[in-house]
Amino acid sequence: MAKPYLLTFLAAWTLVLPAMAQDPQLSQFYAAPLYLNPALTGNTHQDRIGLNYRLQWPAIGPGYRTYAASYDHHSPGLHSGIGGMVMHDRSGSQGLSFTQMALSYAYEARLSRKRAIRGGLRAAYTSRSIDQRGMLFADQVIRDNAAASIEPTTFVNASYFDFSAGLLYYSEQFWAGISANHLNEPQQSLYLEGDAELPMRTSVHAGYRFPVDGRPFRHSNTTMTLAAHYKAQGQWDQMDLGGYVEHDHLTFGMWYRGLPGVKAYEPGQPNDDAVILMLGYETAYQLQLVYSYDVTVSKLTLKSGGAHEVSLIYEWPRSGKNRKYRSVPCPKF
Repeated sequence: MAKPYLLTFLAAWTLVLPAMAQDPQLSQFYAAPLYLNPALTGNTHQDRIGLNYRLQWPAIGPGYRTYAASYDHHSPGLHSGIGGMVMHDRSGSQGLSFTQMALSYAYEARLSRKRAIRGGLRAAYTSRSIDQRGMLFADQVIRDNAAASIEPTTFVNASYFDFSAGLLYYSEQFWAGISANHLNEPQQSLYLEGDAELPMRTSVHAGYRFPVDGRPFRHSNTTMTLAAHYKAQGQWDQMDLGGYVEHDHLTFGMWYRGLPGVKAYEPGQPNDDAVILMLGYETAYQLQLVYSYDVTVSKLTLKSGGAHEVSLIYEWPRSGKNRKYRSVPCPKF
């Protein structure tokens, strides 16, 4: 009589495994500044609204979907930025999902007219759940594919508070930052009496922007940005490395994600993920739209469907040409 419980046990075990997985990642990581580093809150010296959508591996079942919306505001009198973010992520066919609501704050200390340090904090509340309607239990098979299971389940929703912090240094053309997420390593198990702490996620990011049209940087119409983003969580780590060109209102670039030849989690499983192609446009009203596609280069190949990502950012009021201080020269995408 142990067989009726076999699928129940396997289903429960598959729930424990995703609970140990990594956070969602965005190819357009700088298009979600409040998620990347709370020190970036209010870094534009304007008000900003951001919308992000990512569909990963659509050819594998329903794929993995991530949605994010954020708003942040710069207060020059307080040398501070405040903001809020909502993120929803849904993974796979079993409806494993979470919704997070977060508030962030950043303070800026000027070292000179062109150099500054920013520090930021983020506090979030997360609710994680699973939709059991997509599961098939052993007793349903035994009872001629019954519509619902009569087996007692021990799955529960998980809710927890989450805290993050970050630092950022920048000059007119260079920036470098670090953020630490899940500082309290909250419990996120969906299995009753289970143990699945959310491991801390560390992000290190840096970049350099320079003119490529032979003109001085401040008067250039064509600039190139080289940037890197290393992230690590638990036993997992990866790096985004690439660059993009901004010409007038058009932006285009390419990134690589992985750590080839540096780390392999299993023999024959290199740390290669994707090559990312991106194209963006900014209107005269400071509305920025960008699309990117992840070309899968891992063993999943293009049969996974790659990943589509769209970001929309709007800033207001219009930037002043005679501002006393220039805003953080971080990438827009």
